[in-house]
Amino acid sequence: MINKYVSKVSLPEDTGTHLIANIEWWYCFSYLTGDKGGRYAAMASFFRVGETELHKGHYLIFSLIDLGKEEQYNYSLIDSKLQLNLLGMYLPFYLLLHPADTSMWKLYKRLLVGKIPSPHSKMKKAVIEHYPTKLLYGDNQLVFSGENEDRFTVHLEDEKMEIDLQFSPIKPVSLIGGNGKPDDLYYYSFTKNNVQGRIQTENGIENVTGQGWFDHQWGHDYGLIQGDGWNWFGLQLNDGRELLLNEMHSNKGEKKLSQMANLIERDGTLRFTNDVSFQALKYWNSPQTNAKYPLEWKITIPEFSIEINVDAAFPKQEMPILGPLHAIWEGACNVYGQETLSNGKKKTLKGKGFMELVGYAF
Repeated sequence: MINKYVSKVSLPEDTGTHLIANIEWWYCFSYLTGDKGGRYAAMASFFRVGETELHKGHYLIFSLIDLGKEEQYNYSLIDSKLQLNLLGMYLPFYLLLHPADTSMWKLYKRLLVGKIPSPHSKMKKAVIEHYPTKLLYGDNQLVFSGENEDRFTVHLEDEKMEIDLQFSPIKPVSLIGGNGKPDDLYYYSFTKNNVQGRIQTENGIENVTGQGWFDHQWGHDYGLIQGDGWNWFGLQLNDGRELLLNEMHSNKGEKKLSQMANLIERDGTLRFTNDVSFQALKYWNSPQTNAKYPLEWKITIPEFSIEINVDAAFPKQEMPILGPLHAIWEGACNVYGQETLSNGKKKTLKGKGFMELVGYAF
């Protein structure tokens, strides 16, 4: 499944945690259709943060999106070790660089007396097991299975909601960047999975099926504390291919740092290039944070002869984050555009996916 001669990633060894990393996360999203007519999207990201193995903290964010009603429900949990990391290192470091940020001084004082601001909450003890890898974050779980640990189940819950999903990859693993290390972080994905399970809300239980995406990234990085961010797109095209696109930026998107495009073919072959341009077309101002998010994009990839537009399924998909980020835009999006074929003809492209806009609410 992996091109070993260029690979910086090996499964199942790299499914689990990494001592070298001060930041690591496991991320998934899915589009789901219910047996009662519901249309949903769901995402979750399990974070592990800290400078030493003994003091790693844990953070979980997840959301359920009702596509029919255009409503998003967000959840955020931290453990006591992450709270100590914020107090002992990350917030002091940030405040040293940004001493005038009054909101972060208020957060620091609240955490100092043991108060976690709403809508975030405290999780029970976080445990990570290996062989097979199991992320047990309070009552929430991400549990891997299979010889290469390429399948997993995810359980997410709140007082009024539960999500249980099983992911099974349709394609082999994609080593992002061609070898699994496109920049400072190691990165692999399963960009197309069959998904089935159930969603339980106040309206009852609905059995769901659909397709999903999985990412795992880890490494050593302090960009977020310094004010860096990114525009990330995980796009599933209707013709059976996927695009993973990313643009790093600073100063709320005004200064571009780097960019990449990964095209995953139907057979799982990955094509990679840094020659990609991102042009923001329309913006939305959040009434909660006053952040200005670019929610419609024109993206051009000359090497792949692809030009697409990506726009939000609906604007209000901002997710609160504990710490200097304040919030990110993380939600469902639509894709349309065209590809110029070798014979000069134009092929129409359509699809859907998730868009992640980070660093606009500093």
